Amino acid sequence: MPEYLSPGVFIEEIDAGPRPIAGVSTSTAGMVGVTRRGPEDGKPRLVTSYLEFQRTFGGLLPEPSATTAARLGDAEEGGKWWAFPLAVRGFFENGGQRLYVKRVVSAEGTRATVKTGRGLRSEITQDAAPDAATIEVRHLLGFTGIGQTVAIRRGDTDAELVAEATVQSYEQGARTRVTLAAAVGTGLSAARGDYIVPASPVAAADTVTFAASSRGGWGQRVQVLVRPVAGEQLPLLPDSAAGDFFVTRLTKDVTAAAHDVFVPKADVAGVGAQEDFWVLIRGDVFQARKDAESGDDVKLTITDLPADPRWKADDPVRRVRFANEPGATALRVGGAGRLYPDALLQFDDGEKLLIRRVTQIDGDVVTVDAPLAARYFDNQRVYLVEAEAAARFTDEDGDVTDETFANLHWNATEAVGLVRTVAGRSELVTASVTAGTTLAGGSDDAGFWFAGGDAGWTSLGADGLDGFDELKVSDFVGGEDPETGLTTGIAALESIDEIAICAVPGIWSGTVQQSLIGQCEDLKDRFAVLDPRDGLTVDGIRDFRAPYDTKYAAMYYPWVVVNHPITGLPYTVPPAGHIAGVYARTDVERGVHKAPANAIVRGINLRDGLATDLTRRHQDMLNPKGINALRFFPGMGNRVWGARTLSSDSAWRYVNVRRLFIFLEESIEEGTQWVVFEPNAEPLWALVKQTVENFLDTVWRSGALAGTTPDEAYFVACDRTTMTESDQQNGRLVCVIGVAPVFPAEFVIFRIQQKTRETQPA
Repeated sequence: MPEYLSPGVFIEEIDAGPRPIAGVSTSTAGMVGVTRRGPEDGKPRLVTSYLEFQRTFGGLLPEPSATTAARLGDAEEGGKWWAFPLAVRGFFENGGQRLYVKRVVSAEGTRATVKTGRGLRSEITQDAAPDAATIEVRHLLGFTGIGQTVAIRRGDTDAELVAEATVQSYEQGARTRVTLAAAVGTGLSAARGDYIVPASPVAAADTVTFAASSRGGWGQRVQVLVRPVAGEQLPLLPDSAAGDFFVTRLTKDVTAAAHDVFVPKADVAGVGAQEDFWVLIRGDVFQARKDAESGDDVKLTITDLPADPRWKADDPVRRVRFANEPGATALRVGGAGRLYPDALLQFDDGEKLLIRRVTQIDGDVVTVDAPLAARYFDNQRVYLVEAEAAARFTDEDGDVTDETFANLHWNATEAVGLVRTVAGRSELVTASVTAGTTLAGGSDDAGFWFAGGDAGWTSLGADGLDGFDELKVSDFVGGEDPETGLTTGIAALESIDEIAICAVPGIWSGTVQQSLIGQCEDLKDRFAVLDPRDGLTVDGIRDFRAPYDTKYAAMYYPWVVVNHPITGLPYTVPPAGHIAGVYARTDVERGVHKAPANAIVRGINLRDGLATDLTRRHQDMLNPKGINALRFFPGMGNRVWGARTLSSDSAWRYVNVRRLFIFLEESIEEGTQWVVFEPNAEPLWALVKQTVENFLDTVWRSGALAGTTPDEAYFVACDRTTMTESDQQNGRLVCVIGVAPVFPAEFVIFRIQQKTRETQPA
């Protein structure tokens, strides 16, 4: 109860009355079957279209060898697992909208893998003629700069085009290019993937092992790539002892004849007479010192002044301040907050490139793992060297799926590192690091190497196998995987509460179908659609159906015929997928109380769409046994012409009655969870009774219940007549509900008699 301890206005929220019950969905299906690829661990995956199924699980399956097909054709424990994708297609063609798929994988299936080495490569980004000495490349990360010897190779065959070439100069920025000491002597192609590498390769060693994300031969079509990328360009900040900044100008031309450099002395007044400083003139940095004054100007002594500078009066002269002293390991970096311990930084003094590893970050002061031999200035930037990983899958039709993961750390254990990111986010591959190895390393002289090596795109190996010929009944039944602790096969469907229709299309194994029925009977929230064995006669299907007695499943006969999407030839497909789609379509259009019968079967051949042509006489033998016929009617097409369960109990004879009760039970269970732990007394009983009655009234008004009044359609009792004193003392609230379902008009009978015309008086 609320407390009122001081005067004022108080607002209270009170319950308005019974809480509404929302009807649960009944059109969501779950299927178990063999696919080309796709997730095999964890919960079933939801797909909402056949296109999404193809993207996630692949397309059609190859037919097995004749020996395997004969073994799987066993009358008791067989099945045509390779028809599963066509059954899924039939589900969506017939109006299905949501399907959970659990992939079945043979215990003999294996993942395709590849081990990557270490090295360095940079792809050529623009074609070059044989007489060209300057070539444009993707990056220079890990290279050492001027004087380095590189080799050039073909991208398609890795054949050597240039065995040795010396780097004469280089440029990094918007365009990265290398100028060699001599022309390449052969044409280079960017489209072919030609690339440069250090001429002296590093010692071979495995670094990262990539494996397909799931078992199967599909993994042989996967390629992986690892390469360094420049994640950030960060400015260097001046050392605290580097002096004040200034910008001035030349007061006279500087040429070969007039070699003295003069600037206004007022602009450099803050520089000491014997102080060395550095200036930037026309893009080059020079060491300078103040010399003699001349009027308002002062002469600058420039170290390494070009013989013929050709500088003009008024050319800008800007002081650049050093960021470090040679040999130092610490310097200031702008944006140091973007760095992290163990990050790799590339330094560039215009002649040499080197990489250092960050060991400490304190504000904007960054400490690296080895001394910096050169002096760097505040007009220069350092490159944060990070990793980029990519995976590419090319399916049988040539369609390509690409994944790219950028800005990764060269660290084997970090959450944002190369290995853990790929392992956690890729849907194509997983990654693991070879024990005891690092992902990047090297020296100032030889340059750096990176995981992934100089191989470029690398295909996963031929060790990825489907193992289709070794599929067993136990693979479909499933259970808890002893290695991962995750459920497989039919057992995995139990984890998805939304599933209301379930099937294992194409599998007629008694063990598999009994497992599916058992799950439906245990959970009591789903209904199974079973396939008979392919090629059965009318007598054969009666014998096949004989062992089953359940109110939670239905069987349909015969198999349906579609045009194969590839060959265009007639192809028999199990009916379960198409029928599950009819269930879903009927639920959405009419409601779960409507029998899923007298409905057109879509997605099959208009003529000869059924493997067996059934007549009324045939159905006279099938219908009493609870075998639902698929029949062709001239002018009406191919239709579902039966709505019976496999139960011997006449109360549960019809599919729609059983599924209506599943709907009612699930909806009431989920809609009354708020009752738990409420005070178990008359006010609660009345509220529960009203809540359930309101829901059943809505169901009755939708046409799902029989009767012309609510009293004829349902009753709800929740009072002392439904609960004993013992029930109340043990915390039990008992509510008794009765409903009158609408049964389908299975036999429509019109009684017609001949009426004799009476004699009329004259």
